[in-house]
Amino acid sequence: MSTNQPQDTKQTASQAWIELNADFNKAVIIPAGELEYSPTPMQGVRRMMFERVGDEVARRATSCVTYEAGSSFKAHKHPGGEEYLVLSGTFSDQRGDFSTGWYVRNPLNSSHAPFTHEGCEIFVKLSQVPDEEAEYLELDTNTAEWQQVSANESRLMLWQSEYEHTSLHRVTKGYRHRFQALDVLELFVVEGAVRVDGKLLKDHSWLRLPPESIVLVEAEESAQFYLKIGRGAVRF
Repeated sequence: MSTNQPQDTKQTASQAWIELNADFNKAVIIPAGELEYSPTPMQGVRRMMFERVGDEVARRATSCVTYEAGSSFKAHKHPGGEEYLVLSGTFSDQRGDFSTGWYVRNPLNSSHAPFTHEGCEIFVKLSQVPDEEAEYLELDTNTAEWQQVSANESRLMLWQSEYEHTSLHRVTKGYRHRFQALDVLELFVVEGAVRVDGKLLKDHSWLRLPPESIVLVEAEESAQFYLKIGRGAVRF
């Protein structure tokens, strides 16, 4: 357990109320580089918002959040739970140190005071954990057992429930798969680049498609992407 937490947590302005990409029936495609990172209430912590409903206490949010070396976020609670994937560096809180590749789900009303010594970035989703999901999940995807789906794809199932099927996919040149989902389909490019219906999406690209969408994902190089089918809990 980590206890050596930075104590200088200078505050900046809080997030005003926002409704960003809140309509699940509209397709949203955000290529890497299209959005800028914006300040958070804590100095040295910035976020790039893909979807958000609410003010500083979000009713729903999906973002990339960067922490400068030695930065921290004041203690806070997640009434609707939290899900994150560490993209780089080491993200720490009272439950431990989570380096690149760790996938974590924190249940409703969990609380923490996150910090980092070296700096880090996470892909994070707030207030989307269902009420009945009461356990913590901490998974090192680097050492987990991936399933070889084909010559060009391996898959790691992260979470399955009636609300969502969430997975990581490692693909190589020649990968080609057509996804057809009854519910909302969400994809975030973790590493490399993929083509989605012919559009090149590099790492840090994000998309969300409405229910019953059909989409072709292809790879011309090695890549990794996060895929969620389903919208999780919706609280707005």
